[in-house]
Amino acid sequence: MLWVDHERYFGPDRRVKPSGLRLSERRRVNHAANPPPLPTALRQLRMRVIDARGGAARDFADRANALALLAHDQHELSAADALTSLAHTAARGSDTDVRPALYSGLDRVHAQLCVYH
Repeated sequence: MLWVDHERYFGPDRRVKPSGLRLSERRRVNHAANPPPLPTALRQLRMRVIDARGGAARDFADRANALALLAHDQHELSAADALTSLAHTAARGSDTDVRPALYSGLDRVHAQLCVYH
């Protein structure tokens, strides 16, 4: 599975395969690469908590959902469930400050990973 880490999109590569050069191709640079290690991606997500309020909380929720997919693909099912719950919490953050809940949710995700490692 290829992974895209770009400022506008973070998650699995949605393109099926490169079909050559198309005239209307919007993406000029292929940002797809191997998926990041889950602990690294979680540390990067933790760094985004400080900005997770207002509209940026929705971006945080999208990134947390993408990490849930990554955790599921790596057979970390309990961590994937905790990340999905974290994404729901972040999605509610457009009206209130949910950053303390996000930090505790990330601690819960890390605890789920440490159970098996």
